Amino acid sequence: MSTALAKASSLKPEIRLAQAVSEFEAALSNEQKSTFRTFRSQSLSAAPSPNDVMRLTAEVDRRISKKFGGQCFGPRFTNFLQGVQQFAALGDIVVGGSQNMIACGVWSLSIISLSTYVDKLSSLFMDIGRSAPRHQAMALLYPRSGRLQASLSEYFIVVVNLCHHLFKFGQKSTVQQLAFSLNDSSLKAFRIELEGWANLIRDELNLNEAQENSGFRALSRKMFKITSYQQKLASSLRVLDYCSTYNHQTTWKQIKKAGSASSFMQHLQYQEWKVRSDPCSLVYAGKLGSGKSVLLATVLDDINLSPEIKGCATAYFFCRHDIAESLQPRTILGSLARQLLCTVPDLSVLFESVEHAGFGGDTEEVLELLVQGFPVGQKAYVVLDGLDECNQEEQNVVLQSLQKLQRRLKILLCLSCRMEPSNTLQSIAQYLASPQIISMPGDNPDIGAFIDAELERCLRLKKLILGDPTLILEIQHALLKGSQGMFLWVALQIQSLCGMKTDSAIREAIADLPQDLSETFRRILLKSGNSDQSLQRRTLQLVIAAFRPLTTEELRDALSVTPGDANWDESKLLNDVWSALSCCGCLLTIDEEESTVHVVHHSVKQYLLAGSNGAKNENLSTAQACRTLADTVVTYLAYGVFDTELSTTRVHPVVVQSAPAKVMHTVSTMGSPSTTLNLALKLLKSRKQPDVDISKTLAEARGPPKRRPVNAFPFHSYAKAYWQYHLFYVSDKDVIILDLSRKLIQSRKPKIQLQSKEYWVHWEWAVQNGNSMIPELLFHTGNVKVNSRVESGGTHLAWAIQNGHKRMVEVLLGTGKTADLGFPEFYTPLVFAVDVRNKEIVELLLSTGKADPNQKIREGLSPLMRAVSLGYTEIVEVLLNTEETDVNVVENGWTPLMRAVANGENGIVELLIKTGKVDVNARNKYGETALDSAISYGQWTTFELLLKTGPVDVEAKFKHGRTPLSYAAEHGYIDLVKLLLDTGKAVVDAKDDHGLTPLDYATQEGYADIVKLLRSHLGST
Repeated sequence: MSTALAKASSLKPEIRLAQAVSEFEAALSNEQKSTFRTFRSQSLSAAPSPNDVMRLTAEVDRRISKKFGGQCFGPRFTNFLQGVQQFAALGDIVVGGSQNMIACGVWSLSIISLSTYVDKLSSLFMDIGRSAPRHQAMALLYPRSGRLQASLSEYFIVVVNLCHHLFKFGQKSTVQQLAFSLNDSSLKAFRIELEGWANLIRDELNLNEAQENSGFRALSRKMFKITSYQQKLASSLRVLDYCSTYNHQTTWKQIKKAGSASSFMQHLQYQEWKVRSDPCSLVYAGKLGSGKSVLLATVLDDINLSPEIKGCATAYFFCRHDIAESLQPRTILGSLARQLLCTVPDLSVLFESVEHAGFGGDTEEVLELLVQGFPVGQKAYVVLDGLDECNQEEQNVVLQSLQKLQRRLKILLCLSCRMEPSNTLQSIAQYLASPQIISMPGDNPDIGAFIDAELERCLRLKKLILGDPTLILEIQHALLKGSQGMFLWVALQIQSLCGMKTDSAIREAIADLPQDLSETFRRILLKSGNSDQSLQRRTLQLVIAAFRPLTTEELRDALSVTPGDANWDESKLLNDVWSALSCCGCLLTIDEEESTVHVVHHSVKQYLLAGSNGAKNENLSTAQACRTLADTVVTYLAYGVFDTELSTTRVHPVVVQSAPAKVMHTVSTMGSPSTTLNLALKLLKSRKQPDVDISKTLAEARGPPKRRPVNAFPFHSYAKAYWQYHLFYVSDKDVIILDLSRKLIQSRKPKIQLQSKEYWVHWEWAVQNGNSMIPELLFHTGNVKVNSRVESGGTHLAWAIQNGHKRMVEVLLGTGKTADLGFPEFYTPLVFAVDVRNKEIVELLLSTGKADPNQKIREGLSPLMRAVSLGYTEIVEVLLNTEETDVNVVENGWTPLMRAVANGENGIVELLIKTGKVDVNARNKYGETALDSAISYGQWTTFELLLKTGPVDVEAKFKHGRTPLSYAAEHGYIDLVKLLLDTGKAVVDAKDDHGLTPLDYATQEGYADIVKLLRSHLGST
């Protein structure tokens, strides 16, 4: 950096950048200059866009993949290209628009000319890309900061010089290249200088952003002081951020590096789909491990490279099973919306829709924003993979949303679908416009090419070492025969074969290849776990349960934690995370760019959690995996070592023999592995000279006084971000863990904000699994509101009642705050508990004295009437045992007894009568008694019950002045006639409004036995 700063003091950075570009151009041949100038003129007329980055990435792969066994190196350049594209898109700020030349000319010519070294160069540019200045607000902040402008120019001066250096090397003859191979030290110098400027740029961007971001409104107020162009940029950025801030590119890059496909280009259906001008859909259906994701990533490349569809917008999304956020409809659709709207030059028309909104608008709002902002007549391609990873409800939301989009916009959709018994293609196709389905064959022609390319790569890299060269043909034949169209199966077999030491072992292996993926996984775990099964199990648990993929250093840090032991001990830190990864064989993979750990395929996770025969492995159950990581997070955050102060220690002489081992260990663990190695070597030599002063060595290893670096605790950033979710899964029987959880909640009380949809999933799990202490503690912090609404629309109390969680109801009622349901116009808590037929919760609510047993809801129903109407006898009994319950409450003209009689609920009728409080002769608004209701609804057994158990008025007049005896006689119920007569109160010759007696009705209907019975009682009443 000192060299760079010295150079920076001479001429203005933008002038030196222009000079560097000119020098590069001068070194080109006439043909190359023509190509370069073509790129420059194109970029000056239209600045590079994000889609240009995708095209250039695809172009790199197209040109060089055949030379390197089908390997895809293009994604390694993506981050770097994005930085260049954003710089080029700044417009006319830099002299002569030279940044456009860099973006569209310099790097591409240099890379193409050095294709022989593409693996080495792609790794270099991938490393540079990690720190490349990529910031979505670059264009907004750039004009306001002279330091930012200068630093960016300095950064790209180094880029031009690097490209020039690589270009000149590429011009050497083969002999000269062999004699003067690319010098690692010179490339390292470029890398260091670029990282230095990138850090300055990042600091300047953060400073400017912090100054501006006292709120977006503050930024908006300043819009009047800047250009209309900047205003437009600010508005557009706000709209795009509202849609999504999810990084959709990382998963695409990981899939793209796995390989490519080509056979799809021969499909007539694909070629027709690609050139259609109306909304249509193409579905690729294949079984597990058949390469659907790689195929769709290659389809995306083909779309970007097809000249006939140049200018069309493209958007893509690849769902990941191990990133929960990627499986949410809002994330998927929001990301697609952002990518499509990003192609629209001016989004200020949409700004008013989102200006005062938060960043969490629902799916419908995002769809409407896309429909309003994207040109109706413009064709757009959407590629969607991995939708099978979402649950059925989420899949339906996404498919229904895509259906709405295709009805209003020209969306050409391509998606993948897993062929499974539970996944019918028709259920997916019904949502899509003009769907065409292509089933991926078991004898996929791409399989053969994949096998050849992988075997060639392993041979060249000396991963697969053979004694007999003809053995490669046997391997090739065996893999092709056993693949059954599964790329994953092939890849895992090849990796397993690479670990074998003899031709004999290889021949035995290919003679007994596993028949399917489950057997493949079983063998790999069995073989790799022999060294340390406990470490294998814990590693897999942490990887599976993480809310996002852990980096290797995060995993190393987490594996070093002993759950429940809150005393941090550096000596327990794993010296080598690769030992843990090796315990899992090739079922775990490391992303070369992100350094994140993943299971090689989602089917591995399914196998681990369900077992090969469908029987769960208790050691790797979902609950146990979540519990292990939760205990690890809670313990880790209890260490209390994350705020290490600045060291002001002076360096004193230290002789070798007097240096405590702990001092040596502390110094070494604060450095990198290379620091530890160097210190160990120096100490090993110095032991032969016991009087040597090693203070200088220790000081150099320790470095200048500073806070402990952030990466000294790599797991801390993950634990800090996700502890609120993991908390629900802690071991509920472990007293130490629960105590650590309590302390964690209290210490981080101000930071607790748990109101998202995902939060309720974890909340529900905790309550259902008896871990109610955590929700209880969260309520008592005050940050989680008792009456805040959950995903269903109701409150915590409504959710707890609906799902029958008595303990949680107790917790809520014990908070000292009034808990309601969130929809009081429909229910009271007591009525809701009655509705879901939970006797225990009804008893609990009544026992508090806070629940009014007579409070009515909107329909006029009291808890008792609701229970009677639903026929919940046990709930009625609980309510009747409460002294305050009004058993004669009238609702809509009915009493509880009348409703029970009308419904024929004899058990409830008996309970009501037994209270001794029921007025059995009360009349409703129609003048009916309970006995009349039994007659009206034909409930004759209930009629009989009333006569036997209640003090009913058997001569109570009903419609048209008729008595119960009149109705019983008319309908031929001789037993009821006898009961009525036995009361001694029924009048046999009582006339109704028509002048007819019970005897008259029995005679008319021809009931001779009843006629005889009634005549025998004439004169006795």
